[in-house]
Amino acid sequence: MKYLSIFLLATFALAGEAPISTDSKYSKPLIAKFEKTSRSNIEGTIKFEPAKNGTVFVSVDLKGLPSDIGPFPYHVHEKPVPESKNCTATENHFNPYNGTLRAATPAAYEVGDLAGKHGDITGESHKAEYNDPYISLNENSRSYIGGLSIVIHANNNTRLNCANITLLDEGNSTSNTTMSNSSSSSSQSSVNTSSNMASTAAQGNNADRAGINGFLAAGVAGVIAALI
Repeated sequence: MKYLSIFLLATFALAGEAPISTDSKYSKPLIAKFEKTSRSNIEGTIKFEPAKNGTVFVSVDLKGLPSDIGPFPYHVHEKPVPESKNCTATENHFNPYNGTLRAATPAAYEVGDLAGKHGDITGESHKAEYNDPYISLNENSRSYIGGLSIVIHANNNTRLNCANITLLDEGNSTSNTTMSNSSSSSSQSSVNTSSNMASTAAQGNNADRAGINGFLAAGVAGVIAALI
């Protein structure tokens, strides 16, 4: 029983909720551009742009999705796509706060679990717009997604296609715009909701991505030492 208690306490200590990030207002927009490969016909873009309240406005525009293996989970992964285009090399989901895949609140999901927080990609083509208050476009934030990647999965979690997250104006000059007026109108309620969430949430993401692991490890060690 004693060791079960230690395990449960350790699990609790290592899990965490991501803080709302409102530090993206003056940051540069990012984009993941998907291209057809020998193994996938999926193409399109996922854009990340600063919202007025400092959160991130996301617009998804994809086509060429297979008709028989959806819906399609998609996530930000912790490593970029290599030149070989091997999606396995992107490794695990981006998870700086040790979130979970099945969570009771959006904050408790993995930061990179876009599908968990906002729903899977569905159909042979898919468009969606939403605000994500847990990712960041600010390079100093632990939740910054620049330089990482996005992987689109089949419903059995097979990795179908992947793309790096880069600056919107890097090779995408025709798409180098801020949120359009129509996008602003359609997403205003989402922006307002995120703003209300942001006003009551803790901030401060200036530590490096590895800092959380050291802090939590020390906490777990202290709990175990006290109980043994």
